Amino acid sequence: MKIKAIVFSAVVASILSTPVLASLGNTTQNLPLLERGVSSTQMLVQGQPKRFNINIEQATTLKVVSEHFPGFTSTGNRISAVLYNEAGQQVAEASSPRGHFELIRQLQPGNYQLEVSGSSLGGNNQSDSNRYELHVAY
Repeated sequence: MKIKAIVFSAVVASILSTPVLASLGNTTQNLPLLERGVSSTQMLVQGQPKRFNINIEQATTLKVVSEHFPGFTSTGNRISAVLYNEAGQQVAEASSPRGHFELIRQLQPGNYQLEVSGSSLGGNNQSDSNRYELHVAY
């Protein structure tokens, strides 16, 4: 009976500690790379931000503009973006209650992360009205 209690405790402890250990790792791994041009279509899901890596090789101006899925209204969609540097510090932010944001920032060489989040008043999470693309220039 003691062995079962020990095994049970070990299993519970490992389940509870795994997310904590995972969050301590390098957060730039396994994130999609956001390059110049137009991104693939993304879904705007409330409570589930999407992160992208951006690698800047020389001093430049970064411009990221969100565009709602063509043919659908963006009324009621709130979308925002936050840009973080390698140290995890916020360096820029943009948002819009109309479904489109424009983020423009002078950057030095380095690795950055862009986090896009938002919510929609209409439709479900899989609705075409929740789709967006990112237009990137630097």
